[in-house]
Amino acid sequence: MRKDISFASGGDRCAAWLYADTSGQSGTCIVMAHGFGGTRHYGLDAYAEAFRAAGYDVLLFDYRHFGESEGQPRGLLKVRLQHEDWNAAIAHARSLGYSRIVLWGSSFAGGHVLAIAAERDDLSGVIAQVPHISGLATALALPIAKLPRMAFAIIADAVLSLFGRHHMIKTFAPVGEFGAMSTPGAHDALVAMLPSPEWRSYFDDHNRVTALSLVEAMRYSPGKRASRIGCPVLIQAGKRDQTTPFEPARKAAGQIPDCEFRAHDCDHFDVYLGPCFDAVIAEQVDFLQRRIPENRP
Repeated sequence: MRKDISFASGGDRCAAWLYADTSGQSGTCIVMAHGFGGTRHYGLDAYAEAFRAAGYDVLLFDYRHFGESEGQPRGLLKVRLQHEDWNAAIAHARSLGYSRIVLWGSSFAGGHVLAIAAERDDLSGVIAQVPHISGLATALALPIAKLPRMAFAIIADAVLSLFGRHHMIKTFAPVGEFGAMSTPGAHDALVAMLPSPEWRSYFDDHNRVTALSLVEAMRYSPGKRASRIGCPVLIQAGKRDQTTPFEPARKAAGQIPDCEFRAHDCDHFDVYLGPCFDAVIAEQVDFLQRRIPENRP
């Protein structure tokens, strides 16, 4: 039920998986993408398979510059470009004949799906899991000891970019090492989400972003436009989230006219594994079946 496909965005190709029953196309497609610096191989197939089992088709893609999608340089994260990829993915799903589009995003992509929904009136629903809401809140959550090295990396990347080069940093780093995300459990969770131990080399090769990507994250506050969203929304947040703080997500949910908010006693990466994953995916399937029911043979 999973097919390798691709679609065009900004002159490059985005690699994607389409989860669709060979017996016939459904009317709803859930469009999904990964968070900050990730790829679709990092655990998102578990969500897609759960949605497919519930009767929903899924288009899960990699942004340009990441994973198996085209785009140079590798590891380049720009909010504007990723929004273009989301809109291109929606257009591709429409071209396949789907009449209803639901957006699903986790972490940084959780912010993206809210931002995209605030600008469109043709979406049937949004699921935002542990979403990035406020760049300022995310920056304030960073350990103070990390800031000098982060500033050096950003300056180095800014200088090198003038000459067509980039300073790369690890996306996910073990505690004590420098990376965009080095909170307890971040690195180990990503490794645990790999399809098999043989994928560790893939993770090591793709576990990098340009240092200026940090500036993109700190400047990005999609929660400011939450009140413009017109479709049903489910937001799930972790009370102990050390990466995308809980309170901005709660406040954003209160500004959305039609929003269901669910709080979980977990940290940011707990939602991808174990009991917390079971809880959030059950809520997501329930939300879909109640708010965007799919009647398949």
